[in-house]
Amino acid sequence: MAQETPGPSRDPEAATRSNPTVEVVSAPAAEAPSGLEDIVVTARKRVESAQNVPVSVTAFTPQQIQQTDLTSLEKISAVTPSFTIARSTTGSGAQISLRGIGSDARSIGLEQSVAVIVDGVYYGQGRVINEGFFDLAGLEILKGPQALFFGKNATAGVVSITTAGPTKDPEYLARIGYETNAHRPYGELVASGPLTDTLGIRVALRASKMFAGYVENRAPAITYNTRDAATGVVTSHVAPPTTRNNLPGEREYLGRVSLKWEPTDKLTVSLKASGDRNHTDGPG
Repeated sequence: MAQETPGPSRDPEAATRSNPTVEVVSAPAAEAPSGLEDIVVTARKRVESAQNVPVSVTAFTPQQIQQTDLTSLEKISAVTPSFTIARSTTGSGAQISLRGIGSDARSIGLEQSVAVIVDGVYYGQGRVINEGFFDLAGLEILKGPQALFFGKNATAGVVSITTAGPTKDPEYLARIGYETNAHRPYGELVASGPLTDTLGIRVALRASKMFAGYVENRAPAITYNTRDAATGVVTSHVAPPTTRNNLPGEREYLGRVSLKWEPTDKLTVSLKASGDRNHTDGPG
């Protein structure tokens, strides 16, 4: 007797119950933050992102300025590609160059091809390297001709420095540091806040002293002779060894007072006065 084998069920619900199908839908992964900070610059006289500026810009945030202790143009050039400073021995300051373009520093009346702008004020002489910069809100190095926004003396580029201004809320800050190579401690004191509803003030002080140095002078005593042209007498002299073994032995004292008056939303008056004293030992 033949046995009939039942065929597949025609009931769709029964088929679903016997062979269930599970569909796995993966949710789109959330985009991870890029971690890149948007750097804001004022290269074109307005606040905008560095990515939108059609200029080669090297910008430093206030945090980067503090971490690298950028308190002079020479320190800034040490961390900025294609930016060099050659200090002059004539007292005229230095030759400031960007991308190999700069002006001769031997003439004190010759303005540099690299313009240095501090809070919107133009510095054209190479002696600006003797200025001390600290408590900064921003630092930008613009490479290439910038005559459109900064005038004809910015043929090689611009170093734009913005110092910190008064704050609307009281702020007190103290920083201390120690540079191990030259054994140089430094300290900063900053006090900022409102005097009235429309007037604010900021006072910043900085001092540092180098107890060692980057160069050790090991020159011994030297004996040399001089001859009197009239009598022909030869006299022997001895130059003693130098007592300045660690150079340059730099000491600097800086100070700045800033006032900001905002009587209306459309009027802001800022006044800043700064002074510095820098002493460096020579090789003698």
